[in-house]
Amino acid sequence: KYMELHPLPLRMPKYAVVTANKIEMAGLTFWDDMWDGTILDAFSKITVTKSLLGHTTVAKQPLENSGVHSVIDAGSLKSKGKGYIDTYKPRVLVASINRDLGQQGVVKGDVVSHFNGEPFIGTATELSELIDSRFEGEILTIVFNADNAVAEALKRRSMV
Repeated sequence: KYMELHPLPLRMPKYAVVTANKIEMAGLTFWDDMWDGTILDAFSKITVTKSLLGHTTVAKQPLENSGVHSVIDAGSLKSKGKGYIDTYKPRVLVASINRDLGQQGVVKGDVVSHFNGEPFIGTATELSELIDSRFEGEILTIVFNADNAVAEALKRRSMV
């Protein structure tokens, strides 16, 4: 009952450590996306699929129920909204994963928020180039889902 009234975001923050290796990193791809500036995004399931022809599609399915709305409305003057806290902003999603990241809990649709300890603000191409530019064997750290939507959702959840 508690979790129904105080749901956690569907995308929780996670941290992964990988070794730069051209062969191992080959299965890892990213996709450019736009965050709509809402807290509701943290409660949205992001599904990334690739067709046999290589076309990528992204679908976002928000989880809307009374618990989610009570979290979004906590600390807000407006009720029953989506919890706008910012404007549209570009972000990078995981489009496909490799075995190493999969074993660490990373899934398609996770949002890349930090790379090697620094906030990542860039495109999917820039992130791929950044990873490819690393020396063979170098340790890379990537943080996923530590974005403003998830942070604000967790903060407001504590107020419900």
